[in-house]
Amino acid sequence: MYSRLFLPIFVIIAVVVGVRYHLMLASETSYAQARYLKDAGELATHLRKTLQPALATPDRGSIDATLSSALLLNADLSAARLDYAGGHLEALRTTRATPPYPGWFPRFSHIESFNRTVDIGSATLVLSFEPVLPLAQVWRSVHQQALISALNVTIIYTLLGIIIFANKRMLRRLAEATNRFQNGDHAVRLPVRGTLEGRMLASTFNNMAQRVQALVHKLQQSQNDLSAQLTRTLLAQQQLQAEKDRIEVTLASIGDAVITTDLTGRIETINDVAQQLTGWHESRARGMELHQVFILANNFGQHSLLKSMRAVTAGGEVVKVGNQSLRSRMGQTCTVEYTANAIRTREGEVQGAVLVFRDVTERRQLMQQISWQSNHDILTGLPNRSALAQRFEQEVQRAREHGHLLAVCLFDLDHFQHVNQSLGQVVGDEILKQAASRLHDFAGQRHYVARLGGDEFVLLLPELYDRGAIDHAMSKLLAALARDYVCEGEAVSMSASAGIAVYTGNDISADSLLRHADQALYQAKITGRNRYHFFDADLDEQVRTHYNRRTEVRAAVRANELALYYQPKLDMRKGRIIGMEALLRWAHPQRGIIGPGEFLPIVEHSDVIIDIGEWVLREALRQLQSWRVFDANWVISVNIAARHFQRHDFVERLTAILAEYPDVPPHMLELEILESSALSDIAHVRSIMLDCQALGISFALDDFGTGYSSMSYLKRLPADMLKIDQSFVRNMLVDRDDLHLVSAVIGLARSFGLGVIAEGVETIEHGAMLMRLGCDLAQGYGIARPMPADEVLSWVASFDKAAVWQAAASLPPIVSLHGEPAGGTSQLALI
Repeated sequence: MYSRLFLPIFVIIAVVVGVRYHLMLASETSYAQARYLKDAGELATHLRKTLQPALATPDRGSIDATLSSALLLNADLSAARLDYAGGHLEALRTTRATPPYPGWFPRFSHIESFNRTVDIGSATLVLSFEPVLPLAQVWRSVHQQALISALNVTIIYTLLGIIIFANKRMLRRLAEATNRFQNGDHAVRLPVRGTLEGRMLASTFNNMAQRVQALVHKLQQSQNDLSAQLTRTLLAQQQLQAEKDRIEVTLASIGDAVITTDLTGRIETINDVAQQLTGWHESRARGMELHQVFILANNFGQHSLLKSMRAVTAGGEVVKVGNQSLRSRMGQTCTVEYTANAIRTREGEVQGAVLVFRDVTERRQLMQQISWQSNHDILTGLPNRSALAQRFEQEVQRAREHGHLLAVCLFDLDHFQHVNQSLGQVVGDEILKQAASRLHDFAGQRHYVARLGGDEFVLLLPELYDRGAIDHAMSKLLAALARDYVCEGEAVSMSASAGIAVYTGNDISADSLLRHADQALYQAKITGRNRYHFFDADLDEQVRTHYNRRTEVRAAVRANELALYYQPKLDMRKGRIIGMEALLRWAHPQRGIIGPGEFLPIVEHSDVIIDIGEWVLREALRQLQSWRVFDANWVISVNIAARHFQRHDFVERLTAILAEYPDVPPHMLELEILESSALSDIAHVRSIMLDCQALGISFALDDFGTGYSSMSYLKRLPADMLKIDQSFVRNMLVDRDDLHLVSAVIGLARSFGLGVIAEGVETIEHGAMLMRLGCDLAQGYGIARPMPADEVLSWVASFDKAAVWQAAASLPPIVSLHGEPAGGTSQLALI
């Protein structure tokens, strides 16, 4: 309250001071103005009398002295000017003392400068006055009063601050004493001192505390008396055993709800937990019949409760009942389990009953949730592999007993891993949920669908009579799964493949059927996807072998059993090694070194080929990094599989791999791709090649001429190098058609401004013919076989055939092949 008075007091003081100073300034100004004018008039009269005798003479010196003395007589006189018959004289105040008032003060006073003219005969005297002394007098009065006012305001606010401080200290003491009193320190008292209000408040608090302390003491005394009386009563009535039994039942029910009744079934006590569960307060529940408070909503619950309580009060055994639905007074329900028992005296006489119950809703829900999760997939809500196994055996048994067909359909979303990696796991999970929803809608009540894991789902189609029904169902279902999936407002295209195994009553297990469906799914995948395939028993062994070999290759990658061999590439005309081609080998623990043709086709349609490709890139760059000390100009060539090269993140992954080897410039890496790998999506392949070339990487089209080579593809693919397939080079000395093909490829490369290198150079004659045709770069067994990395440098150091190749380079070029003999070309290289 005192703090809030600061502002109104300040406003009152400001108004009073403003009025007071306004009136005082007007009074002081009026007084100083009158004095100012009076002094000016007296000076004018004095000068008239003094100057008349001097003007009559006229005595100029006397006149000048009189005017100068006038400046000394009146400090407000700034100038005196006299015009008379003898001339003009004037006296001016040249210097003035600094005014004792601030520069802004004259604006608040109405005392102004003025001139007074005095006629002395024929002479005229003009006196100029400036109100310096009047203003100083007014300022002194105002300044003194302002200091007095400031002192008064300071005193007032200081007193208010002291009052506020005293009150805050008083209230703080009161709060501390109150807290101590509430915490049980009933002897706390406030010191009676300070202001009148503080003393009154302290006295009031002390009186109240004393009375409360007396009441508490009295209550404690009463409680002690009652306790003693109760003890005496219990001892007198010999009911100690009954009380002991009651305490034991209560202790056994800690944390549970407890209701005790008399022999008529009316409630005597109800603890806090029971009040919360039933919604009945003890004051209202006491005296009511048990079934009116403890209301069981499930069928026959109330009837069973009344029957149990009657049996207990009649001396029966303990009754335990579970999974009962208890409805509270507010209409809420929970699941409880209860135990009813009799309350007996020491002699065994029944005095009443005790009902102990607890809320098991959360436990029951948790058990149901655990049971549900153990048999369902969390993401999609479909049954999981465990639930499928139980239902699978049931359906197989039913099909065996009734002679029906049972179709086991295994589904897999096409390219799901690519979508999951490119769009994110959130989108992938949403696609799985939508696919599961479509399968669930199709299954309905008749069929059974489950999720095995990842993007694999199983559908059981029981009670079928022919294969046509399976075809109809699968066509309909694959069409449903091929509809766009809407994820975060965007449509995602996705299809599915399915493998089907049909149970026809033969003696086969559910696991075997599922394995057959898995093998059929694999056949659907490798034959084009977005289709279904029935299991063919004749291909079972072949597929199983393929599966085993693919698993073996995957294990070899993880066991680091792969190795790189390197085949030198030679510039025959200059006799210089220009680089190496990295060639993959499998160092099999039992079979020895295995070429890529025996194991790469097994995994070329799986993601294992991607893991292999990235391993080859890293290993080749690591090796090139160590070779740069020997020759910094070597270029290393790496073959890239189509599945690996056409991945959406190929450029990003390649950039990351290059960053792991900062000492290897990207232009030292050449990627070799088969021309056939570009035919499926030439625009996509072109885009990837351009992005890689922007990093500095070059490209070579491997085995050029063996696929669907055309100038259209050559024009659209931004390759840097053409590799002539070794099948043409090896036979070009004995087969004119192969020779013409080699010459044509060299001509194409020259026309498109591309480099060209020949594979399969086995003799110096092959090299000589290639140089005469215009191809200077070569690799093959005639130069060196592929070798491990640790043998490369020693081979290069011992390579002494450069002079032979350079001698072959001195042969004249072949301008045209059409003039050669038709019988063969065996001597063509020596001409």
